[in-house]
Amino acid sequence: MASALNKIFWGTLLVFLDFHINHFDIFPDFLGYLFIYLGLAGLVSYSNHFSKAKLYVLLLAVVSVPLIYKFEETFVGQPQLTTTTFLLMGMFTVITLIHLGFVYHLMRGLLEITQEVSFQPLEKKTDHLLRFYIILTVSSQIIPLFIFILPEVALLPIILVLAIVSFIVEIMLLVLIRQFRSKSLEQDMN
Repeated sequence: MASALNKIFWGTLLVFLDFHINHFDIFPDFLGYLFIYLGLAGLVSYSNHFSKAKLYVLLLAVVSVPLIYKFEETFVGQPQLTTTTFLLMGMFTVITLIHLGFVYHLMRGLLEITQEVSFQPLEKKTDHLLRFYIILTVSSQIIPLFIFILPEVALLPIILVLAIVSFIVEIMLLVLIRQFRSKSLEQDMN
């Protein structure tokens, strides 16, 4: 279990890191998703949720391949309502919802693992983080839609706060995966 959780941790970290050189992602997300997939494969025997999460990760890996190259975005004033704008917004919304499906099933699987005695201290933390993650993800998809209605100045602070909170929650997810790995190592030693 520790090895599988380690793969999920490093895969999630690779997806989380976003460094570009000349518009090319030097840590491609699909490599991170490959690590996550391999980790989930090692956890399938613990919960059916890990098997479901694998499907979402496969979709994310395929969808993330074209995102190795980052297109330059320049907005002056209000964004224009073009077909490209709507397509990009739709694409990123779909990716975010697929990612939410992955995180949901990952954490539901982890919650099933917490039913074992040694993992029970992580149950409440996992449940709270899952609920908060869902609320944050849904609100982060709805609020930017108002950019076409409200002035940019009004939404900028809200979007900034959402971005900061999302960053913190992603780190909390990484820490939680690491805590499960540590508990798994302790259990293996006993």
